[in-house]
Amino acid sequence: MAYLAPLIFGVWAVAALAFALLCWNAMRSSSSALAAELARRGIRYQGLSAQGTASPAAQTALDRPLNGILLERSDGIRASISSNPSQGAATLPGFGPVYPQHTLVEVPVALPDQLICAPDRAQVAFGPFSPPPVRTANPHFDQRFGVYVRPEDGHVHRTTPPDAVPWAHSPAAATLFANFDTLGFVAMHVQGGQARILFAPMAVDGLVAAIDTAALLAHPHEGRRPAHRSSPTWQGRAAPIMLCVLGFVPMVIGLPMLSYATEAGVEVAGSDVACPNGGVFKGRFRNNPAKCTLPDGTSYWADEGAFTAWRFALSAPYALAVAAAAAALYFKRRGETLRVVHRNLTS
Repeated sequence: MAYLAPLIFGVWAVAALAFALLCWNAMRSSSSALAAELARRGIRYQGLSAQGTASPAAQTALDRPLNGILLERSDGIRASISSNPSQGAATLPGFGPVYPQHTLVEVPVALPDQLICAPDRAQVAFGPFSPPPVRTANPHFDQRFGVYVRPEDGHVHRTTPPDAVPWAHSPAAATLFANFDTLGFVAMHVQGGQARILFAPMAVDGLVAAIDTAALLAHPHEGRRPAHRSSPTWQGRAAPIMLCVLGFVPMVIGLPMLSYATEAGVEVAGSDVACPNGGVFKGRFRNNPAKCTLPDGTSYWADEGAFTAWRFALSAPYALAVAAAAAALYFKRRGETLRVVHRNLTS
């Protein structure tokens, strides 16, 4: 009976390791499929460190973009999320360090220098005497944002007629405004023909949609379909369920052996393992070595090496199984996230 518990925990550890390996392979397949879809769209990606430099953890960035990621399309449009709160949104007028960091999209545009932001941000950027905002003819958008344009011969922002935002009156206007709502538009700053647009933090499918939206804003006469809502960072409930299964089923099966976890159970197991000549096992106490006590009251030294090996055979598979189950949970959640992002991009 004493050797059955290590056997059960050993089988459990093997099953947990096999499941973790399957989840790891599935995660790698999903990551490769997503990378291939980005390449098909002409988008290259890389992870970003807190300093804004390339990070070696590029694969991790695909499902955990808030840690830092950069996507750049072949036409030069870039979308990035930096883990450094002093970058990204903090580089726009009226904004400071924010966390979680916003999505920053950079795109060349044929627009005058301007800032589109919420009224409270305009007060920070322009001071207490900010000019009245220009209307875009979209009531829902105009209630939340204003358009402020810098004149060519000065350094003070002022409002100008609506032709400063030709995209708002183009055939693509309805799609653009819908995309702004879907992607969580925050602000846009244009200076020297380069626009920097802020959106809410998003998964990779949202970053791709933000790039498409920026391209549509730069070329509003090119028709595009509305963007899908970005997928959450984590997806799926199967992984916690599998972790519970891996954690509790072996315990339920091994209920008859749970008594070996108690002090009395250790004595019973020790009697089987460490007392080759019979007797009741008594574990080591302070400086007294473990002993086996016979029915007649005599005792002899127990085989402590065998008892230590038994305890290791019981605890090591258990610890390995728990670690493997946790790894399986991590790999499965990452794999599910990547699959959802890939499905959104290809749907």
